[in-house]
Amino acid sequence: MFKTILSAFCLAAAIAAPVLADETYSIHEKQYVGHQERFALLYTYKVKSTSTTGGKSTVTDTDESESWKMTQTVLAESNGSATRLRVEFDPDSVDTTKNAGGPPTKTPCPFIGKTIVLRMHPDNSITNDFQGSASDDDLNYLNGILIPDDDFFPDKPVAAGDTWDNTAKYARHAGEGPKDKLASRCKLDWVKTIGGKQMAQISVAVAVINYEDGNVEEDNEWTSTSLVDLAAGEIVKCDCRGSSKYITPPSEATQVTGGTEFTFHAEAIPDAQPTTKP
Repeated sequence: MFKTILSAFCLAAAIAAPVLADETYSIHEKQYVGHQERFALLYTYKVKSTSTTGGKSTVTDTDESESWKMTQTVLAESNGSATRLRVEFDPDSVDTTKNAGGPPTKTPCPFIGKTIVLRMHPDNSITNDFQGSASDDDLNYLNGILIPDDDFFPDKPVAAGDTWDNTAKYARHAGEGPKDKLASRCKLDWVKTIGGKQMAQISVAVAVINYEDGNVEEDNEWTSTSLVDLAAGEIVKCDCRGSSKYITPPSEATQVTGGTEFTFHAEAIPDAQPTTKP
């Protein structure tokens, strides 16, 4: 299953690649201290799995979502990517949880009213200074805000139709364990002028194998499309969809089956007035 999407993606890219050389584009993140922008994100996550031990089964069937709006301010950067970011959440940001057969439960985002600073460390780990109670999922989503857009940008000029392997760049910040496996590939779909700005669309295909407790293997695959403001070197809109499947060796006493589905949407809030570089 690993690399299935990537293989199909590479084949499609090869078929669609232009025969003649097109104009090339250098795409690089250009964050700077003081840059401020507002973003909205919606993350949905569905889990349906069965854990069976000694003939007794436990079923998990839950839906979760995070609908957040936030203001991000760059406090420090390195080579155009933010290394320290202040994040402040709007009061209408909410988390929603729904168990099978029950009504949805909405709770305020745990980060409302807090000024949180995210930090990228020299070993590429990401931490935050949030003081309070939040789920591991919410904390992971919070830290993920600081993953550089540059992880998905090419290291050399590319033309529309070109693809590149960004596995090494993305793996630094993806938070995978030492035994986990990750592969990622990107493609520049097109470059167009939209609203007076030169915009590009980048497609990404990712495959990940996570090894969990009890030798349970979770095979993940997801694809995304990102709209990139070339002048700013910034992803201003991203849509992602993926799924996973649990696989347990027959020798394990506890067998886990089923999987997950998720969607992710993030974009700059249209009425925001971002700062301009001095």
